[in-house]
Formats: sequence, structure tokens, C-alpha cells
Amino acid sequence: MSSLEVLSLRNNSLSSSLPLDKCIHNLDRLRILRLSYNEMYGEIPSSLEQCSQLEFLSLYSNEFDGLVPREFGNLTKLQTLNIGANKLTGDIPEEIGRLTNLQGLGMSSNKLKGSLPATIYSMPSLQYVDFASNELSGPLSTHIGNMTSLLRIGLEFNHFSGNIPKEIGRLGNFERLSMSGNNFSGSLPREIGNLTTMFGLFLHSNALSGHIPKEIGRLINLEEMQLEVNNFDGSLPKEIGNMTLLSYLWLNNNNLSGDIPKEIFLLNNLLQLNIASNQLHGSLPREIANPSIQDLWLHFNNLSGMIFYLIFLFHNG
Repeated sequence: MSSLEVLSLRNNSLSSSLPLDKCIHNLDRLRILRLSYNEMYGEIPSSLEQCSQLEFLSLYSNEFDGLVPREFGNLTKLQTLNIGANKLTGDIPEEIGRLTNLQGLGMSSNKLKGSLPATIYSMPSLQYVDFASNELSGPLSTHIGNMTSLLRIGLEFNHFSGNIPKEIGRLGNFERLSMSGNNFSGSLPREIGNLTTMFGLFLHSNALSGHIPKEIGRLINLEEMQLEVNNFDGSLPKEIGNMTLLSYLWLNNNNLSGDIPKEIFLLNNLLQLNIASNQLHGSLPREIANPSIQDLWLHFNNLSGMIFYLIFLFHNG
């Protein structure tokens, strides 16, 4: 099998460890190795660095444990590395930053700890990053603004803290920001409005505070926004009404006050609106009769008005 370049064994019931000499003898031309969705176990052998031609490596959803091999940094032709959904521990090695051709990096659903290595922020080709559901901590560096190829980042359900850096607004082609379930604090930077190509914003279950910036209305391609379970206060920006593709808007369990802008109820693609458990007051606008809305949560506020009449409008549009 000395000429083998592609080996795909994904979605089987393979149950073994990886051989230590896989590439030394007869797989040294291997470019693509897919072993995801099996039951393989043990440590990931550092000898994988001998597969120097690898461009795609997926060990996703197995039972691998131990540390992430530092020797991965020697696989400089790698474009995709996915070792998520295993039982890996320890830090993310800084040697990962040597992978200057890497476009996709997946390490989600492990038991990784520590902060993101500084070298991560200097990977020029990186487009997709997923570190979700680990035990990672520390702040998000301002150098994230240098990752100009980045399209999506998943940091949800870790222990990250500190402010969301305003430099994130430099990512001109960004598509999806997921940072829910952490300890991020401070205000939502107004530079978030620069991410006009973004279609998903997920920041729920943090400790963010202050006003929701009106610049958020510039996210005209956004389809889903989850800012619930934070400490946002002040009024709802009417500029949300500019987000005409928005289908899911979750702002519940904050400290928002004032009237509900009628512009929100004029969003023709809105399917779910949850602004429950805030301090909103005033009368409900007639525009609540928007026929596109399927799920509407307004409980635990201080709203007033002719609710039954509005419900009649809602159902008979």
C-alpha cells in the first residue's frame, strides 16, 4: 500500500489504538486520513508527524485520550485538523501555530484546559475554528483582529472571561460568532456592527452588560441572534428593525427596559421572539399581529394594553 494517498474508515466500529509506525513504513504518501466516528482509543501517537504529506486528518468522535501531540506542528501541509469529541486533556500546544496552511481546526468536546496559545492568532489561512465544550479559560486576545481569513469561531461552553475585543470588528468576511456559556463581561462593542456578512451571533449565558449598541442594526444578513441570560440594560434599539433576514431573536433574562419598538414586529422573516424576563413596559404595539411569528415570549415584564384585542389581531391578521 505504499502508493496509498487516501484512507477513509469513518463511521465503522473500529476499536483499537493507532499504530506507532503507521507512516514510517508504507503510508508515507498519505494525504487524507479519515478515522472519525469509530471507537478508537489510547493516545494519539506523536509518530503521526511521519505522515508529512497529510493535508486532511480527522479523528473526530473516538475515545482518544492523553495530550494533543506537539508534533502536529510538523504537519505543515495540513489544511484540516479535527480531533474533536474525544477525551483529550492538557493545553493546546503552541506548535499548532506552525500550520500556516491550516484552514479548519476542530478540538471541540474534549477536556482541554488553559488559554488559547498566542500562536493561534497568527495563522494566516485559518477560516474555521471550533474549541467549544472544553475547559479553556482566559481572555480573548485583541490579536483576533489579525485573523482576517477567519469566517467562524466556536468558543461556547468554556470558561473564557474578560471583554469581547473591539478588534473583532476587523473580520470583514465573518459569518458566525459563538461564545455562549462563558464568563465574558463588559459591553458589546459597537464594532460588532462591522460584521455585516455575519448570519449567526450567539453570546447567551455570559455576564455582558450595558446597552445593546444601535450599530447592531447594520447586521443585515443576520438570521439568528441569541443574547439572552446576560445583564444588558437600557432600551431595545429600534435599529433591530433593519435586520430583515432575522428569524430568531432571543433577548430574554436581561435588564432591558422601555417600550418594545414596533420595528421589531415588522420583521417579515421573524419566527421566534423571546424578550421575556426583562423590565420592558408600555403598551404592546398593533404590529404584534405580524403573521410570520410562530413563537412569542413576553412574560415577566411590565407590559400593558389591550392584550386580548391584540391576540385577536395576531390570529386573524
